Amino acid sequence: MPDVRIQNGIITVAGKFKSGDPAPAGYLDWHEWAEAQHKSGLRQSECGECAKWFYPQELSGKYVEVKGRTPKLIEVTYKMCVCEECDAAMGRGESA
Repeated sequence: MPDVRIQNGIITVAGKFKSGDPAPAGYLDWHEWAEAQHKSGLRQSECGECAKWFYPQELSGKYVEVKGRTPKLIEVTYKMCVCEECDAAMGRGESA
């Protein structure tokens, strides 16, 4: 979003975001965008590769299987979605 220069400073003018919009690049814009996503009912999911949290529009739609144990030591397999960055790295044979 544009910056407005004023005497002794700069005001950053953030945009109006809607549910499902792609994530913006700027730090302040990202927080406003994330607030709009959360208010519209979208929730973040953890990436199965890098363990960072992403909103649905930032995920690739591909899944990895992760094995784990419950507190009672029962083995379980989780299907976790992969973010776009990790999906691109896996496609090129690089590690995330």
